[in-house]
Parts: sequence; C-alpha cells; structure tokens
Amino acid sequence: MPTQSRVVSLTRRELEKRLSAKVMEVAREPEYSWGDSFRSFMTDEDGKALVRLAAANCPADTDIWQGLRSPALVGMYPVGLREIWMHYAAANVKSTRADGSPNPLAMPEPFEEALKRYRRALIICGMLAMHPQVYETYAEKIEAGELDPLDYYSRARGEIGAIINKALGKLALSLMAPDRAVVPMTGKNVGNIIERTRSEYLKGRYHGPCNNHWPQNSIAVMTGLMQFGVSRLPFRDEVAPDGGVHRLSGAYAGILIFDEEPPVTDGSGGVSLLDEKRLARLRRVSDYSDVSDDVAADRYCTYNLTRGDGTSVCGKCIEACPAGALTNSAPGPDGKYEDRLLAQKHRFLDGVLDFDFGNCCRDRGQKAQLYEDYVCARCEAICAARGTRKPADDVARINAAP
Repeated sequence: MPTQSRVVSLTRRELEKRLSAKVMEVAREPEYSWGDSFRSFMTDEDGKALVRLAAANCPADTDIWQGLRSPALVGMYPVGLREIWMHYAAANVKSTRADGSPNPLAMPEPFEEALKRYRRALIICGMLAMHPQVYETYAEKIEAGELDPLDYYSRARGEIGAIINKALGKLALSLMAPDRAVVPMTGKNVGNIIERTRSEYLKGRYHGPCNNHWPQNSIAVMTGLMQFGVSRLPFRDEVAPDGGVHRLSGAYAGILIFDEEPPVTDGSGGVSLLDEKRLARLRRVSDYSDVSDDVAADRYCTYNLTRGDGTSVCGKCIEACPAGALTNSAPGPDGKYEDRLLAQKHRFLDGVLDFDFGNCCRDRGQKAQLYEDYVCARCEAICAARGTRKPADDVARINAAP
C-alpha cells in the first residue's frame, strides 16, 4: 500500500522556511553563479538567502479588487479569483475515462461548483531581497551626478526575479494536496492566465495604464508583505538584530490556494484576513494625499514627515527621478497637490491622480533604444540605500499590526 503523503501546513512560518530552502536550491544552479563571492541577493547572518513571505486569506468568492478598479489604480479588468480558478480547472479536465476512452463532453469545473467545496482562498506572496551593496553602489553613482546606471544592476534585478519565481514554483509543487487547488502566480503562469481570460477589448488601453492584470506589487501590499512608498514602488522596513532599521526591496511573486478550510479571522498561523475593512485601510495607507496622523503613523515611508520649513524629511525618490514622472505624480508632503497638477483634471479620476506613466516609459524606452544595457530604477535604489527610516519602535509597531 502506498504511504500517505505529508500535507504541508499553511502557516506563514512554515511557508517562509520552505521558500527559503527552495531559493537556496535554485541559487545553487550554475546560471546564478557570478564566479566570485558576490551575490545578487541579500543573505542573513547564517548565510541563507533573505526571504520574506506573507499570507492573507478570504472567502473563496471575495472580490479582492473591490474599490480598486480604475485606470488610475489597478486598471479596469484585473484578474480575480474566478479567473484563477478557470485556469486551474481547465488544466484539470478529466477528458479521458478510467478505461482509456475519450470523454468529449468533459468540461472544466465551474467556479460556482468549486465554491461548494472550497471555502477560502489563501494568497501567498514571497520576496527575495536584493543585496544592499547593489543599491548602495548605485546610490553613490546617483549622488555623484552620474547619469548611467550601475553596470550590473540589470543582471542582479533579473536574477533575483528569476530565482524567486522558480523557487515559488517549486514551493507550489510541494503544497499540492487532494483537498487543495494550488496555482503558482509566477510570471509565466500569470501571463498564461491573462492571455486566456482577457480578450483584446479587456487589455491594453481598455484596461488602463497599469498594463498588468495581476499587479504583483499590489498583491505584495495586500498580503502585508510590503508597503507602497510615495514613489508607488513597494518596500519593507524591519528592525535588524543590531537594533537599526533595514529597508528591504527586491523581487516578488506568489501562490494562490483554494482549500476547504474556513478563512482564518484571528491572525493565527500568521495569516491575515483580507476583508473590506482591511482593503479600505490599505488604500488609505497607500494614498499620500491622506495625511491623517493615524494613517501617516502606519507608513514606512517618511515623505509626509516635514521639517520646520514644510519640506519633507525624505522625498529622495522624487529628486532622483530623471523623467520628472514622480514630481508629476505626487502630492506635497502636506498631502496637497500643486495647482499645476490640479489643473490637469484629465489625470484625476474619483480623486485619484494617475501616475505619469507616459514620461516614465518615454524616458526609459528612448534611452533603451540607444543604450542596450540601460535601466532606470533610480527611485528604488536611492530609497533602498538612502531613504529616511522611521525609528525602530515605530517600525516594530507597524510590523506587529494584523
């Protein structure tokens, strides 16, 4: 008789431990060796890849994009739990009977049928942190007034992205169980889901400038793994063993699991509840025109903290943007938009200012046509290396929140 397979526990600690092991397994592959001691990713005091993971769950029929469907936010047609189920169900059609004969009437299981069995959806997001020396060296170039990017930034960024995607794919395989539907939300698989569930009139200009129907950065924020800075790029602050505050940026992807368990509502196992109240709160924390004391206190980003003259104590990402896209997309530290931005009524929708995607892409795209190895990411690098951090006690309080 075959032995019963061990079912992996879906707690944050167990998942993060397994993801760390998968990352190290992938990182040992020859294509990720630099030929010297340099690593593109950050390591901990034990020499292991610094991996962080967060998980949020909700009833399986939840609309996770509630209040966010807008061309100024995540786009009009983001992929939801229904479409992810469609992809999984289509890949599990039993079109051949047990006796080997074909079953031409076999069809994917409808989402409504699946909901009779699966009670919750678990959204997992994992991040591999970039090596801080990459950001440090790039920041030094920016501060020196050099216009070219760090030579090996592009390779390092691509490498950590490839490692975390491959590792999460391996983790997804290890999580399979008879009562679970496990879908790796990695770059390739997400691309397949989008291609197969979104027609021409639900993509591109019809979707909005966001351009991606499964914005991984929004998922990272939604699960509590990271927060958006005023740059609209996510990062994570943590209290380091030495008592200082480390800023983690890097590459991230995820896994979506439907299972028969009821949603966790009390934070047990390190799994947060994704409900209407949490989504509303996350939206406020991500909106830098909201400078309410309680909201600003829950942000890693210090942009809304001001000096005596009203200027931000940070804002380095805005200063480093060569295209001016961040200047054209951010309120002042006091939460108010300049008159020149308010005059651009076509860029506001329901009070939300659309990101200056045009200038950002134009600047990067034109330079890339001339210089093959050009990347920008100056806002990310200067934030990671030089961004003003909050005190350790504040960061610990933010990270301890459910």
